[in-house]
Amino acid sequence: MSGYPLRPTWAEVDLTAIAHNVREFRRIIPDGTSIMAVVKADGYGHGAVQVARQAVAAGASFLGVALAEEGLELRKAGITAPILVLGFTPRASAPLLCTHDLIPTVFTLPEAEAFSAAAQQCGKKLPVHVKVDTGMSRIGYFPSEEADDFILRVASYPGLELAGLYTHFAAADRDDLTHTRWQLGRFLELDSRLAGRGLVIPVKHAANSAAAMYLPAAHLDMVRIGISLYGLHPAPGRASTVDLRPAMIFKSRIIYLKRVPAGTSVSYGCTFTTARDSLLASLPVGYADGYPRRLSNCGQVLVRGCLAPVAGRVCMDQTVIDVSDVPGVCLGDVVVLFGRQGDSVLAVDEVAEWLDTINYEVVTSVSYRVPRLYVPAGRISSQA
Repeated sequence: MSGYPLRPTWAEVDLTAIAHNVREFRRIIPDGTSIMAVVKADGYGHGAVQVARQAVAAGASFLGVALAEEGLELRKAGITAPILVLGFTPRASAPLLCTHDLIPTVFTLPEAEAFSAAAQQCGKKLPVHVKVDTGMSRIGYFPSEEADDFILRVASYPGLELAGLYTHFAAADRDDLTHTRWQLGRFLELDSRLAGRGLVIPVKHAANSAAAMYLPAAHLDMVRIGISLYGLHPAPGRASTVDLRPAMIFKSRIIYLKRVPAGTSVSYGCTFTTARDSLLASLPVGYADGYPRRLSNCGQVLVRGCLAPVAGRVCMDQTVIDVSDVPGVCLGDVVVLFGRQGDSVLAVDEVAEWLDTINYEVVTSVSYRVPRLYVPAGRISSQA
């Protein structure tokens, strides 16, 4: 176990995969289009600081976060790339934006007024991006004369620099892109109306990972790469020319082996009973680590490249698996909860299917108490 943390449960993050995925998107988008690497939610569970550094080094020129606090974490780590806060920023946080050069999203006048006042107090221009709602029905004005007037007013506030305009697609991961094309059309019409009234906004962006792959017309000035930065497909099963490499492998080790007779109940609630003499293995990982309780009696893991089923309920800190059919299984063997083990792969998408959810939720659920080990070129380098 040399080179691993004291606790034998960890997530390996391959930074070369992050760099590869950035380069893949750079390959398919126009030279004049920038890449925003979205590192919200602690880099989708991969570690925002390490991922941001790697993404910028590989060619991303912008970073996206959901919260001002997430942007502040990147600044404290010495990251200087432009950072857009994609979500809501409380007015009380306006001075923090100015101090740390964070770019807020604006979608109401009270926000714009607060940011304007803070910028004037700081004595410098604060760049802002306006979010419009073209068909997601979340934050932002619907494209309309009211939206036009709002955006023009934001542009007039002292201390503010209207640096960007953006929207978000609701269904770019579908085979049928009718709704996405409709959203893009509404967005471009709004931008054209603004230009007709003398307002030219430098950066327009709309494409998420799926739109960057499947709708070149949406590339505009910048694309926002989120889930695919981490090597996961926004539309699993759909063909793509983008070669994505998953960056995370979630691992644990066998800490105990127990032979039990047929008819032995396992874990809380006695929901699993062995049908034969069995070899059970205990793992020091549970739902508090982001290995969901919903995988009780239905999940599988990889041991020595073989699939082994979860036996009984997943506990808060431990999980039992049945390794009766794994040849040569030993105490201390590495167990892959998702990811690659040798020539065998247990894909995040497969785990997501068992959970009736999406790959985003699987990786972002790996909890803070699971150490992240960063692997450049196959070598463990550091721990977050």
